[in-house]
Amino acid sequence: MIIKAITMPSIKYTKGLTLIEMMIALSLGVIIILGLTSIYLSSQKSSRTRDAIANMEANARVALSSLRQIIEHAGYPSIYNVPLEKPFHSMEDGAINTSIRCRGGSELLVRPTSIANKYTIDNGGRDRIVVKYIADNPEDSNAEIITDCSGSAVLPECSADPNKGMYNPMQAVVYNAIYISTPTGRHVLTCAGSRNGIPQPLAEDISFIQFLYGVNRNSLTTYKTATAVESAKQWESVTSVQVAILVRSSSNILERTENRTFVLLDQTVNRNDKRLYRVYSTTINLPNRNRRVL
Repeated sequence: MIIKAITMPSIKYTKGLTLIEMMIALSLGVIIILGLTSIYLSSQKSSRTRDAIANMEANARVALSSLRQIIEHAGYPSIYNVPLEKPFHSMEDGAINTSIRCRGGSELLVRPTSIANKYTIDNGGRDRIVVKYIADNPEDSNAEIITDCSGSAVLPECSADPNKGMYNPMQAVVYNAIYISTPTGRHVLTCAGSRNGIPQPLAEDISFIQFLYGVNRNSLTTYKTATAVESAKQWESVTSVQVAILVRSSSNILERTENRTFVLLDQTVNRNDKRLYRVYSTTINLPNRNRRVL
């Protein structure tokens, strides 16, 4: 028997990485990881910024829509055409009477805790406006406006209905005060209606608000502050309102604190923080005043 020798395969020894090559590979890996991390963080930052701006846009739309709906009611005379000389309640009118009772005497016309001591005033970029209108009877099929800004209904006995409402229809006035409240650091556009004892939020993160009032004289409209209109006793000639709001992001977005200046109509305000801010404005015509002969 012939035994063949088994030939072992030859083993080729490979040369390993040198220290320099390993360091280069590690450096390239770190650079790639850092690049990917930077791209990820940048994408996250951009996403947060886009989300913040989208939320600010949504808050602005809600705020301006609510303001328009409420302010357009200013001076509404009800379907019973009860004259209302002024569309807004101001300092010269004195405090709102919270003791008037509706027909029958069981219900107060104004619930005092929400609207007491509210006036249309300038307030350094956080202005306040108090809208007035005459209430319809909600039981009347032709009724158009039957609530205050909080959605609280006017009772038939508190309306201007000559048969079922207030004995003096000129007293059937609904008041709506719009202003910014700051509960626990939040900035909330708020409405206090005379038919609801609890003020209601309209929109979040509204930091500042300013109003200018369009006074129409001889077919020429001039926009003035509440102080100027009050001084000239021109409230009955106001036919439009300019509104500007400063909306902020709900949280910090910027990497560092920035000091910025914003112009709301003719009022300047400063902000020094890490939030985003945007100014939004509109002009609201008062249909109930424009129909009058001035």
